[in-house]
Amino acid sequence: MKRIPQFCILAALALLAASCGGNSTLDDTEAAVVLTVDVTLYNPEIDICGAAGVDVTIAEMTVISNPKAPGTVLGTNNDVNITRWVITPSRSDGGTTASPEWVVDQGIFVPADGETELENWRVYPAEYFLELPLSNLLPENGGFDPETGHNNIRQTLRLQMFGRTVSGKAVSTVPVNIAFNFFCVSP
Repeated sequence: MKRIPQFCILAALALLAASCGGNSTLDDTEAAVVLTVDVTLYNPEIDICGAAGVDVTIAEMTVISNPKAPGTVLGTNNDVNITRWVITPSRSDGGTTASPEWVVDQGIFVPADGETELENWRVYPAEYFLELPLSNLLPENGGFDPETGHNNIRQTLRLQMFGRTVSGKAVSTVPVNIAFNFFCVSP
């Protein structure tokens, strides 16, 4: 009879040890791949008055697919079709009001254990220049941010892409933060 409680304690300890191992943020998706985004060229200075009607874009970026487990050979079932981008702004200048989140459906194909280069992809719509807090920078609204007293607003756009592998497994990119400085140079 004494062996049953000892066996239960031993089994519980083994279960606890197994549940603590192997935890990683890379394990957050079902897929055998991890996707990263490398922004290589962009203009962080955005004149919302001079660029009226022009979306914010990234000149050059690369979406890279790597195996989640090093040394794994990936087949075409691990190719990824990205279908949605989510851009979440946050203030980096001490202000509290950030621009609205932008969700856009855009299709991109990323081969397993490969990469896809993107040029001039939009990451934020120009119509959001007319919404708070960026609209405060327009001359007709005073030309400055009332929260900071500055004539510019610094925001970080957190970009994350979502999709599925060819085999149907959900996958998302590791989020990447891209810093921008918004201002208005009156014509």
